[in-house]
Amino acid sequence: MPLSETPEGADTRTATQDSNSLDFNSLLETSKLLNSSLELDFILSHIIRTVMGKFLLRRAAILIVAPAASVGEPASYLLALGRGLATASSSPPTSILNPERFALDFQLPLLVPITTAKRLVGYLCLGGKPTAQPFSDSERTFIESLASLAASSIENTLVFRELQSLNRQLDQKVQQLNTLFDLAKKYNVASSRSEILKTLTQSISGQMLIGTYLLCFHQTGGAAISTVMAATIEVSKGIKPELFSNEVSHTALQSELETLFTFSVPAHLTAEQFPVLFAHKLRLAVPMRVGETTCGLFICGERLTKIPFTASDLEFLFSAASAAMSAVEQARLFAETLEKQALEKELGLAREIQLGLLPTNLPEFEGIELAATNIPSKHIGGDYYDIIQLDATHIFVAIADVTGKGVPASLLMSNLQASIKSFLLNYTPEGFDFAGMIGKINTVIYENTPSDKFITFFGGILDMEAKTFHSVNAGHNPPYLVSCDGEMRTLNAGGVILGIIPTLMPYESETTALTAGDTLFLFTDGVTEAMNKAREEFGEARVEEILKAGVKLHAMQILNEVISAVSHHEPAGEQHDDITALCIKIEPC
Repeated sequence: MPLSETPEGADTRTATQDSNSLDFNSLLETSKLLNSSLELDFILSHIIRTVMGKFLLRRAAILIVAPAASVGEPASYLLALGRGLATASSSPPTSILNPERFALDFQLPLLVPITTAKRLVGYLCLGGKPTAQPFSDSERTFIESLASLAASSIENTLVFRELQSLNRQLDQKVQQLNTLFDLAKKYNVASSRSEILKTLTQSISGQMLIGTYLLCFHQTGGAAISTVMAATIEVSKGIKPELFSNEVSHTALQSELETLFTFSVPAHLTAEQFPVLFAHKLRLAVPMRVGETTCGLFICGERLTKIPFTASDLEFLFSAASAAMSAVEQARLFAETLEKQALEKELGLAREIQLGLLPTNLPEFEGIELAATNIPSKHIGGDYYDIIQLDATHIFVAIADVTGKGVPASLLMSNLQASIKSFLLNYTPEGFDFAGMIGKINTVIYENTPSDKFITFFGGILDMEAKTFHSVNAGHNPPYLVSCDGEMRTLNAGGVILGIIPTLMPYESETTALTAGDTLFLFTDGVTEAMNKAREEFGEARVEEILKAGVKLHAMQILNEVISAVSHHEPAGEQHDDITALCIKIEPC
């Protein structure tokens, strides 16, 4: 075949390869965006825009599994976001029981499940293409991949919201504990639940001359009965055993107690409304309140003296019973507080250990300046940087960003660091395959981490004698190389993000010649994606402006200029991601 001829199908293969490349790049970019935010609206909007823009769709929707109101309730879905649905035959409902029926009613023929490894999160519902052609296999694969990427991000935002809600509830309970502390002077905070209740019954029976009573506490799945005897014969005579043993009586009792748990003030029991309790000579129900919730009931008979309870008596009983319930709740919350403090102490220790893994003192070399910083958004973070002297003339430099934050990210970061240092033990300048090392590390991380965890990484070896920098970029923010005259370029050669797929294609590397005055600036996305109150990102343009303006500054000065600008851009106390940066200066201009 003549060289000028094109093999049959070559154009098709090239187009397919280009399309696959674009799809892969689009998914990578989407992954970065999704994992950079915990805002559900932002995530859903990006997904909708991506798929509608790519396939020119007019209609699309995302359904999210609604929280179950009770155990055993059938699953329902919320319309989290919809586009173009107003043109359908009817208005979209906010709550949906049947996704298939919803998709049919609103002309959304493609229904793609959004699932994590553990559960169904929701559905991505798409309208037909303008060409009326069905989605191809490759298009379906792209959409399913997009839904898979979105699943973890959506679940993370829902979990984050739930954690925020739980933290608010805990803070509210701690405030209640402090407010009610003075009302519980007769109850020792360190006392057990049984001791607190015993103190309550002894105090009330002695003060009010009550010989028949029971304590009832509301629990999940119904009301559980527990009697606390005051070591007097009147209690056993007042509460007959069949109240708890007779099945019919017990069922009716449960119904009456459920009614009483809706009360917020003491109530006299009547034979008409509470026949079971009344038949067992119980005449008064006193709610045991914590805040605005009735957590328990003190139910008693009339006085031994037959003297009716006055309004003052009811106020005393209500205060005493609620103080006891508050003390019980306070003891429980106190134990939770101790656990929280213990956890915070452990996290503080983990932070100290993590800081110990980062370079404490940067090496010093004639003609080269080094500066680095790491600012975690939580106690411990997932950013990593390292500077290791390999021999007299070679330095290893790296920076990485682990998906997520907190303990899981820090553990993955530690795994990465251990792998790097293990491979570098065999370093020799002659024949060391740096790109091959990154490929092996990628496979190790892929085989030992969950599918939703990955690492962006950039690393290189600086040859101080030859003034060259040999680097590999695994999906990380490309570092900047700035010369004295302000000329700027980025270091991009490399391969896929670590941990997403095994190493199928070798990583590429590049060798960059360095000259006097060059600045090499490495950073994580916590720098460029820092947001102000208007949700505007700090952005790469601001970083570039600072670097160009500071070509004559020292490495530490350049680093401080960038971090200071980010701090002023981001509202105080609202750092949402770890911030890490590293600056290398070759002989100041």
